[in-house]
Amino acid sequence: MSDLPELVELSNGTETLTFDGGNTANPDDDVLLIGKDGVEGWFETPDDKTVMSERGQGDGAHDVWASDILYSARVLTLHFIVSAHDRQGVVRLLNRVRRVCAHSKVRFRLRDAGYDCYTTGRATVKASAKYARDGWLDDCTLTVTCERPEILSSVESVCQLGSLTASMAGGGLRYGSNLSSPTGLQYPLAYGLKTSGGTSNVAVLTNNGTSRAYPVFEVVGNMPDGVRLDFPGTQQSIACSHPVDGVSLILDSRSRTATMDGLDISRYLTSRGFPTIPPSGSVNVVLSSYGGGYVNCRVRDTFM
Repeated sequence: MSDLPELVELSNGTETLTFDGGNTANPDDDVLLIGKDGVEGWFETPDDKTVMSERGQGDGAHDVWASDILYSARVLTLHFIVSAHDRQGVVRLLNRVRRVCAHSKVRFRLRDAGYDCYTTGRATVKASAKYARDGWLDDCTLTVTCERPEILSSVESVCQLGSLTASMAGGGLRYGSNLSSPTGLQYPLAYGLKTSGGTSNVAVLTNNGTSRAYPVFEVVGNMPDGVRLDFPGTQQSIACSHPVDGVSLILDSRSRTATMDGLDISRYLTSRGFPTIPPSGSVNVVLSSYGGGYVNCRVRDTFM
């Protein structure tokens, strides 16, 4: 059994490369292998960039709130080996690595000991100038600089909230189908409001990671009066007055923006209480809007 990660995948959206940890590599193939030094920066927190203010009187600096603790970008270094049968195989594999990295944002996915997570950034490659006659090229490195330092679970948790709709005009009880001479209660009884499609308008979003998670809300129409999401217990809510019909509305808690078809419509936000989910914690969410649409709530376990 290898003491290295099971695998690393590098993708630019159109092409994916696999760096094998040595458990499943076929010796008959030309392959990319994780080097003996593994991956640096994955299980570490990035550099601390919290700003402190020194005390004018007394020792040390003024206290820092937990919410003010900040980190720099994450830098990952993958040590890898090119294992090929000849010079042509080495060059071919190196060109694939260069092609995936050049002028691209890449997704760096690592699978190890039951965890399957990824982060995104930009990559550079350094390759050794020396290799053996059999095509064994080691001392190669791949460096990925991640502007967003969070590491996210590859498994996305999704729950759906149904919008509110009137169960009948006027609500309440209804007395028979003949309105001119009602003959008694009509069944089943209706009590005002219900959710469209039988989906609940309440959910709990959880985060089993080590750092705060930023949920994303995908609003799918028809929502003629816009959308409102409330987060009980936090005194926060998100409200957008723009109608939703045909094109989905994306509410991103990390960027604190509202977008439709890639266009920023944050000017229509009338409440900007975007939530975060604490590590090993949860947040309740309630969809308080009328219409025939729904909201997909998306969250990933988040690690720092």
